[in-house]
Amino acid sequence: MDDSTLVVRQLINELRDDMSEAGRELRNRSTWDLQCPVVIIDARSKPNRVVRTSVRGITGAIATSNVIDDPLMRSFLDRFREVGADEALNEFLQGPEAERFSELWDIYNDEAQQQGLAVWSHSDAAKFVLKSKTCFDDGQLACVAITSGNHRDAHDVLTFSVDACWLS
Repeated sequence: MDDSTLVVRQLINELRDDMSEAGRELRNRSTWDLQCPVVIIDARSKPNRVVRTSVRGITGAIATSNVIDDPLMRSFLDRFREVGADEALNEFLQGPEAERFSELWDIYNDEAQQQGLAVWSHSDAAKFVLKSKTCFDDGQLACVAITSGNHRDAHDVLTFSVDACWLS
């Protein structure tokens, strides 16, 4: 069992009661639509927090970025996890694609000022919407957990599902 599977199991067991209302609501729906419930678990600090929202509301409940899907930004974020923010930022602002990175970095910071530090991209959110449909068809509640990473502003995003009958 890998670390993310263990984290998900621990969160589900700890927060089952907080997730049960969403599971009941999902069980009472006859068809999937954008109003179907989903659960977000913010596990970046204690106590862990459960936010119940709809599929449609996922990008409003989780800060979502237009630029973190860009390959250059993804490279930066990978490097950030390896060496920390200051060193990674210095490398990318001085590197061969410094001008392009600077543009992305400005957009990323503007997004952070407007909505908070983004935890995933719009394409990640779109994939989650599709996953929620598959989960619904299987009687599962679609969930997202945001967990702490190795650095101060780092995080991990885990998507998973839980049997709606078991929850309720």
